[in-house]
Amino acid sequence: MDEETLNRLAAEALLQEAKIGARRAAIIGPSGWIRKRETINKQFLHATLKNVISSNRHKTFSNKSKQNNTSSKSLENNDKH
Repeated sequence: MDEETLNRLAAEALLQEAKIGARRAAIIGPSGWIRKRETINKQFLHATLKNVISSNRHKTFSNKSKQNNTSSKSLENNDKH
């Protein structure tokens, strides 16, 4: 895309956004011009991250114990032969 096309598309997007803002302002009032920020459900996010970290720790420790058990069993088998 050349620069002229990009400028035209940007201008169209700005005009469209202004029209939407004007419609919202007509219904809601001056606060209609302000875009609504999407909020994050922080409680859900924290709980999810906490569970993921806990699960990853559990898997890491279980993998290490499996490796230790496997290596100790192989050492025992080598000692018997």
